Amino acid sequence: MLSVVIITLNEEKNVRACLESVKWADEIIVMDSFSQDKTVEIAKQYTSKVYQHKFLGDGPMKNFGIEKASNNWILVMDADERVSPELRTEIEEVLQSPQCDGYYTPYKVYFLGKWIKHCGWWPQYHLRLFRKDRGQFDDLLAHAKVVIKGKTCKLQNLMLHFTCDNVSEYVNKINSHTNLIAGEKNRGSSLLKAVLHSWTRFFTMYFIKAGFLDGKEGFIVSALLSYYVFIKYLKLWEKQRKAR
Repeated sequence: MLSVVIITLNEEKNVRACLESVKWADEIIVMDSFSQDKTVEIAKQYTSKVYQHKFLGDGPMKNFGIEKASNNWILVMDADERVSPELRTEIEEVLQSPQCDGYYTPYKVYFLGKWIKHCGWWPQYHLRLFRKDRGQFDDLLAHAKVVIKGKTCKLQNLMLHFTCDNVSEYVNKINSHTNLIAGEKNRGSSLLKAVLHSWTRFFTMYFIKAGFLDGKEGFIVSALLSYYVFIKYLKLWEKQRKAR
């Protein structure tokens, strides 16, 4: 009834816990981008359906995995995510008599040793459970989203997201994602846009979304996401200059 699709790239520190949280599923598919660590070795302990493909972006990789699925209900995850026991129970109950074609799941994010409860990070909802014949990911290279043809609903229980362990890892992730975004988008940018949009992101996360209530971690999260926005617009501006 349910196929779980997980995309991986050098995720040996995360993938076992992720797979443990979904080993109850009818099928697990791991779509790997030629990891250089023990990711594939660990994945093969849980499923024989481990495939490798050159990384072509977030959306395309997830769609490759979905194509391999033999069940019509799909749950898509990243390797740093975990299905909570309560979410497992809810998914199993929902699939007995589904009322919708896609389900949004609330995400709880763990960062720098703390659950982030504000900054707009809680609650986050992402559509990850859906009927294969009614949905697929868009083609965005970073932060791809599911496009559903049909009715959507919200689940109540948590997907747990254990994001980067430290600031350096998160900065590397920012650099990787902004490279992908700059490569796929051709919209105009400027230094003024970079400054204004990054400041707006910080103000929104730290003040309007009450990031200050998360203490120093809330400040760091708000600052890092402001930096993310600044770098994204800066790389778009750089690409624009080179094209002249």
